[in-house]
Amino acid sequence: MSGSSIQAFGRGWDIRRESWRIGRERFELTWPADMDALLDSPLTQQRHDADGYMPYWAQPWPSAVMLAEAVQRSRPGAGRSAVDLGCGVGLVALAAARCGWQVTAGDYDDDALAFVARNAELNGIALAGIERIDYRQPWTGPRFDCVLAADVLYERRCCEPVAQWIASALKQQGLALVCDPNRGAADPFVEHARNCGLTLECERIETVQPEGLVSRGRIWTLQFG
Repeated sequence: MSGSSIQAFGRGWDIRRESWRIGRERFELTWPADMDALLDSPLTQQRHDADGYMPYWAQPWPSAVMLAEAVQRSRPGAGRSAVDLGCGVGLVALAAARCGWQVTAGDYDDDALAFVARNAELNGIALAGIERIDYRQPWTGPRFDCVLAADVLYERRCCEPVAQWIASALKQQGLALVCDPNRGAADPFVEHARNCGLTLECERIETVQPEGLVSRGRIWTLQFG
């Protein structure tokens, strides 16, 4: 992994750029270099006061690496549709696109979507779409063959709306993969997903992150029926 700091393209932030090897692929990724500055910004504080917003999108999390690797191990997309829910800076979306999925990257933060577009361009990857998606609102567009989500269950209050969103967006014969770093806050997700008519299987996983640290987590595989 190599890193450097360059001037931001959007809000004048300093940007971190690193080259990450994920499985058999290498990805160029950028994200804000100073998370503390982002957390301390007046805009972030205003948004937090309004609806509890936190800029969790602003770095690639270990769960994104674990899910990207799982996508690489899975059956190729072969042109089928997928959505990366809560895509952050886009690692999972980029990995899925490299595996042949027609990927829509979705996040409710416009800054995240700007970074996804930037990272897709850096890697020469064409995404099927980059859309503002809020998992608190049911999906009303065409359903997807695959829903991917990494680290979206960071608080208990996220579990029910995420399960409902997946049920609204997944085709009847589709598959969803949801990755979580073993947070207790995510445990209620299982019951909420079942209440939405989804079945779940859980796989415990372990991987070595690009910076050399070992991470552990779980991936839920969800289907209707």
